This record gives sequence, C-alpha cells and structure tokens, in this order.
Amino acid sequence: MMIKKSKMNSLALMLSLISPIALADITEDFEDGDFAGWTTTGNVNINTSKTIGAYSMRLKGGATAQTSFAADGDVTVSIAATSLENNNYCDVYISEDGVNWGSALIHLQNGQDTGMYSSAATTTNGGTTYIRYVQTGSAADYCYADGISIVGAGEPVPSISVSGNGSLGSVLVGESASTTITVSNSGNAALTISSITGVSAPFSLSNDSCSNTSVAAGGDCTLNVNFTPTTAVSANATLTINSNDTNKTVALSGTGTDTPVEPPAPSGDLHVFTGDGNVSRSALTLSQLNGSSLSMMDYSSYSHGEAEINADASKAQEPTNTFQGRLVLNGGANTSMSFDETTSGKSQAGNYNDPSTLPGFDFEFVQTGSHIIPKTRGLVVTGHGDWNYILEPGRVWNENNDSGYSRVAIPFSLQEVQANCTHNGMLTFAFKEDGSITNAAVQIGGETCLYFQYDMWGLVSADYQAGTVSGAANLITAYEDEVLSRLPSKPLAEMSNDYPSIVTANFATEQSSAPTTHGVYYNGIHYAAPCSTRNGDYPYCEVMGLPSYSTAKTAVANFAHALLTQQDSSARNISISANIPECQDGINGTSSVWSDVTVENALDMATGNYRLSSYEGDEGGTNVVNNFFLVYTHDQKIQHACERYIRKATPDTHFSYHSSDTYIAGVAMDNYYNGDLFDKLVNEVYKPLKLSPATYTTVRTQDATADPFWSHGMTWHTDDMVKIGQLINDRGVINGQQVLDEAVMDDMLIKGGDLGLETYGSESRYLNGVWTYDMGQRATPLCPTGSWVSYMSGYGGIGVVMFPNGAVYYYVSDSAAYAFGSAEIEINKLSSVCGS
Repeated sequence: MMIKKSKMNSLALMLSLISPIALADITEDFEDGDFAGWTTTGNVNINTSKTIGAYSMRLKGGATAQTSFAADGDVTVSIAATSLENNNYCDVYISEDGVNWGSALIHLQNGQDTGMYSSAATTTNGGTTYIRYVQTGSAADYCYADGISIVGAGEPVPSISVSGNGSLGSVLVGESASTTITVSNSGNAALTISSITGVSAPFSLSNDSCSNTSVAAGGDCTLNVNFTPTTAVSANATLTINSNDTNKTVALSGTGTDTPVEPPAPSGDLHVFTGDGNVSRSALTLSQLNGSSLSMMDYSSYSHGEAEINADASKAQEPTNTFQGRLVLNGGANTSMSFDETTSGKSQAGNYNDPSTLPGFDFEFVQTGSHIIPKTRGLVVTGHGDWNYILEPGRVWNENNDSGYSRVAIPFSLQEVQANCTHNGMLTFAFKEDGSITNAAVQIGGETCLYFQYDMWGLVSADYQAGTVSGAANLITAYEDEVLSRLPSKPLAEMSNDYPSIVTANFATEQSSAPTTHGVYYNGIHYAAPCSTRNGDYPYCEVMGLPSYSTAKTAVANFAHALLTQQDSSARNISISANIPECQDGINGTSSVWSDVTVENALDMATGNYRLSSYEGDEGGTNVVNNFFLVYTHDQKIQHACERYIRKATPDTHFSYHSSDTYIAGVAMDNYYNGDLFDKLVNEVYKPLKLSPATYTTVRTQDATADPFWSHGMTWHTDDMVKIGQLINDRGVINGQQVLDEAVMDDMLIKGGDLGLETYGSESRYLNGVWTYDMGQRATPLCPTGSWVSYMSGYGGIGVVMFPNGAVYYYVSDSAAYAFGSAEIEINKLSSVCGS
C-alpha cells in the first residue's frame, strides 16, 4: 500500500519491503542498463546485485544523483542500502522546483542496510518532479536506487504564455525604439516554436532566441521587436508565435514623429529633493566654476551636501533646468590636467604613455527629475593610451546662490587600458536650459589599484549641446528599474541598531591600511560602509566603479561554465584541446599536454601543467607579466597560456594558480558555444539577477576576436557584489528558476562532496573558481575543524565571502590583505557561521 498526500510540505512516507506499484505513466527502473539523464557526482554506476528487476543505480563514497521528469502526480521511489556504518546514510528527496527539497522522503542508516528495498510515496503538483538520491559516507557504503514511478501524470503537454508590451510609442523619424517579448512554457513538456511571423518594416526582430527553438518545461526565451520609422506615420502589425501549443499573437504599434519627444517625468521610484536650496558651500561656487584654477578638495564639495545614501537630509532643491543632449569637454579632445602621483613605493607614472591627461569627453545624457543618466553605460574604450571611461548616473539640483543655474554632479571612473586598475572621479558644472554652462570641475582622487595611485584635477571648458537623445524614455525606464532593483540598504553604522551585539568598527580591520569599502548583507538588508578615498568619502558610493580582478574567475568564467552545464550536461566535461586549436599536445616543441585536460580542470587550477610547484609560484613571474598580462591580443595570450607550462602531474591532482588557465577555459567554452558566451552570461544571468549596467561590458582583447579576459576585467558596484555572493548561496537559482547547474554550485559551497585541491595549507582549498577556508583551523576557532566557508578573492585585497549562515560579506581595498577573521567573529553573533 502507499500513502498519498496533496502537498509537498506535508510529505508522508511508509517504509515497506515491496516493489512499487505497476502501470505507472512514467517509470525509471534502469532496465536499459544506464542512468542517462541523471546528473551525478562521485561514484555512480549501474548495479546487477541489489535490484528490483535486472538493474539498479548504485551510489557510494558520498555520491549524488539527480534528475527531473516533466510530469507530476503520485510519485513512488525506492532505495536500498548495504554496509552502512554510524553516521553514514542513504537518502532520497522529492521536490517540485528543484530548489526546496525539505526532509528526506526515505532515510536509511546503520541497521536498515539489509539490501532490501524501502519504498515511499508522495504527490507533486508543480508540473515537474525532481528526484535526488544522496549517499553520505565512505567508499565502502552503498545505496541502490530503483523502482521510481509517477502515476496520474498523463501525457506531458506544453503551455505557452507571452509577456511584453508591443506598443513602441512615439519615435523620431530615423531613430529606433525596442521592446522585449518573452515567451514562457509553464507546461510539463517541451514547447516547440516553429516560426515567428507578421513582422515587417518599420518593425523588425533582433536578438531572437525563440524562432525554431525548443523551450523546456518551465523555461522561456526572448526576442526584441524594433520600431524604426522612416516617415511621420503610425504603423501597426501583428506578431504571431507559431508553436506546438496554441499560436499566440502580439499587437505591435508605433508612431513616427518629426517632433522631439520630451522625456517622461520621474515615476516616483527615484529620489526627489525636498530641501529649500540653502546648501552650505565654500568650494566649487559658481564663481570658482567660472574661474581659471582649481585645487584638490574633499569630495563632499562635489555633492549636494550629503552622501547619496543620506540624500533625504540634503537641503538641495529639485532642479528648475533640464539637461538633455551632449556634454563636451575641451572640444572632445584629450585635456592636460594637474597631476600628482601618490603611489606608495616606486613611482609608476613613467611606465604609462600620458597618464596626466583626461581622455576626450563627448557623451549624451538625459535627465529625469533630479537624476542625470549617461546614454552609454559600462566600459567605454576611448582610444587614449592609458585610460578608458566608465560613466555612472548622477544628480542635478538647485542651490540658492547659483543665480538660476542648476548644478550637476556625475560620477565616473578612469580604468586602465587592458587592465582592471580603476581610478574614481567626479565632475561637476552648472547649466541652464538655454545652453549656458560653466566650466566643468574634474577630480580623480581615489582608486582601487595596488600598484599605481594618483590625484588628477582641473577646470575644463564645457559645452552643452542641447538636443534630443534617442531612446531617452527607455533609458529613464531602465534606470528607474535599476534603482528599484537594488537591495534595501542602510549605512553599516546602523547595523548595531538592528543587532546591538555587533561592533561595526571590527569589520574589515585587516584591510584598514588602504580601504575602499566593505559591507554585510544579512536578513534582506545590505549594510554598506562609506567608500573611502584620499580626499574624503566618495559621495556616490552606490555607483562607485570597483574592479573585479580575480573575483571575475568566479562570477564570469565559472558562472559561464555552470550556465552551459545547466543547459547541456555534457558541457561539464568540455575538452580543452578539442576546442582550442592552439592547445595541442607538445605544440611548438613544448611539453605541455592538453588532450586529457577539461575546462573544469582549468577552472580548478588543476591542469597538471605548471613549472613551479608552489601554489602561486608561476603567477607572479616576469614571463607571465610580460607575455600574458601585458600583451593584448588573443594570439599573444593564448600562445603563452598553451605553451608556457609543462606536464608535471595528472590533471585534478595538483593546484597551481594560473590566470592563463582561466583564459584557456573561457576561450574553450566560447568556442564550444560557438557564440559570444559573455553576452549570453549577461543576458541570461546578470540581467535577470538585476546587476547594474556596469557589469554588461568587460575588458576584451584588442583584435577582431575581442575575447573577454575571463580571469579579470569586470567592474562591479557593491550591490552587484552582494547579489553575486547571494546567487552562490542560492545555488544558482534566479527568480525561482535553476539557471546555473546545481551540482556546480554545490561544489562552490562544498556541498557536493568534493573539497577541491589544497592550496597553501590544509586550511585552504579551491574548486570551481571559489576559495574555501576551514574556520576550524584558525588560531582561536569559533567552529570545529571541517567548517568550511566559501569566498571569492581578487588582487590587492578584494573579497566576497558567502558565510554558511546566509550572510554575504564583501571588502574592497589596496591593503594586499585577504583575511576576514574580524568579520567572521561579528557575523557569528548574528547566527552561527559553522554550518550544519
């Protein structure tokens, strides 16, 4: 007999010694002699001794096996065990979403390991049934899976739904607007989309991932509809999505106009100044902006009197002028600035081309309320010999002493060409709608760059070219969504109000010699410290550009691997030599061997190819600096990466840290995917995760290949760092969907049975781009030995720590310190960090 329940959260089980009920709609009995379709870790094989029928699936030595069926109903599972010792178990779990597993449906332990099958049943209603077997124990402990059935499922069918607005609104003739249409499959069988029809000029399709595509149960695809009018007329069309379910239609409309469209007013989701305009100001007055000289000053002079996180306390008044058009500095030419190198130790400026000049500045901006938004976001390649731009949204406001002008502050960064070194700056000016404008005051006075620090400042002639910015409404809507999607935040100092035992001054003490910022995410709140510079706190900390350095190894290369593996299980074992022609065994007479190396070996820093056996012995050598980091084409980088190191160990047995191995892994995955894998990562991970547009671009090689660097080259905001850490804690689930492969994410959290390879000592390991540290091996431990914490790490003193109690802690600095023991002590006061 079986016990049936209608809710997953009211699971009931009955252990019995009988075979599962026959006549199921769906069965998995392994009688075909294999376990195809199951995702496994550890030692999993087909067995012929302990079976229901001829075959079963056997797990041993900490193995796991998971699969899903596009159906639901009365689910029966069976499991047997042999040779279990104390604290060794065989478990089977059922889930409706592959995320929330609850308690084991069957749990066998020592004394229940007779080799006889135990069965249990429950009912699922989610459209998909997920089943997971777990063996906890040594290599001599065995679990046997068999007799899986689903009764009442019926024939799986797809179910199509379409979301998105087909109204493109008014668009200037010759300009273009775009909207995104999402096609979702809420059924329990694949949705086959044969074609999308009905779209013709002035409408067109782009980024179409739906046509001639199969959408898995619970999945979706997207496409963009563009409207590009050539005359001032209204246009209509009907887009039709043809599928193996019902065909769906979307009404398209748009109006071409010769009249510039004013950007909409703020929706109410953006901050509004409520002050009387009586801002206290002793520097950067209107007369000084119209003057001829400028000194370095505290960054507070570039703000409205308060840090942005405290903007409610500002006395600034909403602006009476609106900026829309181009801001051009010095006619768009490079500008010589006052310059003072502040590098600790040996001077570096002489190694650069022209470090004291500001790259040409000619960019479009659109304003809504008191917010000003650059049209171009992310990394902007300037052509300057040393610096590229990153522009961020700023603020516009009125002050009583500005004679009817409105004042603007725009945060920006200068990022080193073909590197990740990031110098943070501000520019400010005052303007009127009639085109009147002061000089722009520009200051760079803080950075995250361990090897090169400087101050740069000056007044630069400015030109306001008022005009229509194409897509202004979309820019504003996207920015409102960006702000609304940030995690709820408070100043870090307020954490002790919410948790009185916390001493906030104890956070990031290890990085206090050269801090940029740090923060803690816990229980839904992001507690953020200020952003420090040599010239006071940066007023726009929320959008300060923070370099990734090697945290990109995790959030770019390894996320890309987990994304590919989730969509194609064979991607977990991508071969290096089969996907990179330059990485052939013994190429150019070297002793490098790549035919037995996989992408995951490279991501684990475990290729077996190295020169010095110490964990970072190869990475800091002159050859690596000159022939990998300081060369900028793909051909140069891949030549070093493939040929520099020689075979010294079997893959997956020795840890040797090489950024070049991550580059190899990224190139191999890119070639395997046969497209731009970084763009896929942005569209399918970063955008659904609501990361900032700063993450949508990356440093790429200077050639037609334009390969991402993969190992570094990204820019984060603090909100991005928290969300990336939280995605790892959430095991790759975004908005309820398993986007990144669960087994890969489990490895990142040391939940999959694989601890990775030892790095510099028994307390430190590395796996899938994530470092782990045994908190139980500290000098004064809070936890027992074997209490591992996972963290991302970047050059110079950057880290994102995913504590087992759900807290995410991050720090950014130039301290060359990577420890986080002080934060560990404080976060343990919130709840135990020792794990389960």
